[in-house]
Amino acid sequence: MNKREERDHKLKMLFSTQFYPEDEIQDQLANYFESPDYEDGDGVVHLENLSPADEWKIKDEVAKIVAKIPELDAKIDAAASGWTTKRMTRTDASVLRLALYEILYDDEVPEKVAINEAVELAKKYGGPESGSFVNGVLARLVDSSKAAAETSIKKNTRPKGELMEKSQDGKNMHILVNKKHE
Repeated sequence: MNKREERDHKLKMLFSTQFYPEDEIQDQLANYFESPDYEDGDGVVHLENLSPADEWKIKDEVAKIVAKIPELDAKIDAAASGWTTKRMTRTDASVLRLALYEILYDDEVPEKVAINEAVELAKKYGGPESGSFVNGVLARLVDSSKAAAETSIKKNTRPKGELMEKSQDGKNMHILVNKKHE
């Protein structure tokens, strides 16, 4: 299973959790893989091709995302001017939660990839404006987190050197290069 298929399953499972009381969510996540196949708009997807390890990995990741929903929603609500996750379509909210979780907690997924994949999922499963909406909210989230990190660096430390930005494995890093005093 590739990362895109995995993300697709995670989105569907995350979306489905919005329809159940909190104490039933784990049982519903387990039931997701009981169905042998489903229609995804492009054709029939056969779940029996997933290994038990893949199923466990997907369920585990979605459970982690569900546990972080209050934190993710607070960040999304702050970035989505005039909107809250409660007012958004369930699809858009699910896509944003998944993407923000990947940005914040999945070191294997670069920010740009998380945003691009979220926009594609929003276009596939959301309304006509979902792709643009998701892209705008995620862009504000990423921009605000970079601004906060830069402000934190400026407020908390007074570097005696040059602060440089470097990209490694798709992640941006700030590096302080000390200069010799002459």
